Amino acid sequence: MTIAVRAPVQEPHAELPQETLAHARARWRQSPAYRARPRFLEQTVGMLALVFLTAGLPTEWFVNDLTDVNAGGPLVIVVFMAFTGVLLTFSMKRPKAMFYLVVCELALMGFSFLILFSPLWSVDFGTSLRRSIALTLTTALGLYFVARYSLEQLLGRLSLVFVATTIFNLVWVYALPAYGRVEGGTFTGITTNRNSLGAQAVLACLVMTFGFKARRHRFLTGLGFVGSVWLVIGTDSKTSLASLLLLGILLIVFTTFRFRRQLFGAVIVSEVTAGLFGILIATANLAFITELLGRDITLTGRTILWRDLLTPIAEKPILGHGWDAFWGGWNSPAHEVWIALSWFPPTAHNAALEYLLSLGIVGLTFWLVMMGRGMWRSIHYLRDRPGFAGLFPVAMLSYAFLFSVTESGVVHRGIDWMLLVVALVETKRFMDRNRSTLDGHRVLRQKRQHFNRKLVARS
Repeated sequence: MTIAVRAPVQEPHAELPQETLAHARARWRQSPAYRARPRFLEQTVGMLALVFLTAGLPTEWFVNDLTDVNAGGPLVIVVFMAFTGVLLTFSMKRPKAMFYLVVCELALMGFSFLILFSPLWSVDFGTSLRRSIALTLTTALGLYFVARYSLEQLLGRLSLVFVATTIFNLVWVYALPAYGRVEGGTFTGITTNRNSLGAQAVLACLVMTFGFKARRHRFLTGLGFVGSVWLVIGTDSKTSLASLLLLGILLIVFTTFRFRRQLFGAVIVSEVTAGLFGILIATANLAFITELLGRDITLTGRTILWRDLLTPIAEKPILGHGWDAFWGGWNSPAHEVWIALSWFPPTAHNAALEYLLSLGIVGLTFWLVMMGRGMWRSIHYLRDRPGFAGLFPVAMLSYAFLFSVTESGVVHRGIDWMLLVVALVETKRFMDRNRSTLDGHRVLRQKRQHFNRKLVARS
């Protein structure tokens, strides 16, 4: 017996009107996102703020040594407060979003508040107050750029800023060698020393790599990248050169393992290997490493400096001497270290020791938790965030990690600290928005719903 199955009659559908490009634009202009977007004035002030954070004021470009003007003098504070105040006023178009960004990363908030209130127990109230305010304003700018721009937009603007900064540095090196070089021809550019220029040039290479991949202003970013590499070489800073090479290798590793199960292991192994290599350079336990890098067995006196800093750290182990107050001149606690060493280091040349001196064990704990949580989130971000910009947070954290071994880290008034804040807050926001995807709950729930549907169909 054959049962005839009647084919379903397809009802004629009414033709939907096709939305024209003009209609789409009109609908976009009526949306809340369009009304809240940064306008021309806000974008201009934002670009000037990025230039200021990257290159500093022109008054700082003619300084040959580490003076107070480079560390947050009155003029710097006034200009910085003006930029930050204007931009934060624009950000109040979305007050709830700004409040969320302030409180979303608790370790960053705790670390920032500890620095801000450190003048209360500082050995130099004035120095700690100026520099903690400058750092707090830098943190606020990082939160602003996360709230108002996408990561791709920020990296595109920063690429152009670094191209301009590279041009300024090259002009100072070759046209104004009295300010752009030191004895022996080593490059310093518009910064105060070769290590600062090396760190700035390495960060420029990193940012312009993302700018080049975005296929916008490729010619300019390509030339800027080459110029920044030349600046790294000209500084004769082996730390900067090694960090540049290690960052290039880490980017290749991250890209290769991005969509594989071994991503977490590859990132951890790569970071540990890079850190161990940096520690070997720093401690110089192996003679052939120092010979290869052209350094003496104490890495230009760093290991002796670290040993001598243990005594002042033990004097104030809990909260430290106050933010940046230890290196305040001959009237500061650093003068005893300078007398013992017969040279004048401006920092501890190690981030962990620097934070122990300034903020004690409490500050170092906040910093370690902040960096650890940030690295874990950046790996999730790398895996789940589409686009080449998804590599930026883990690359930025790697940059901060590498420059924390033999330099004082990135926690200072500068573009590198602002970008670290951007990386920490952006990854936290991304995880909060996609938490059910990142921790696997949505996947498990979908599988459970699919299984229940199968049971219902069988019954």
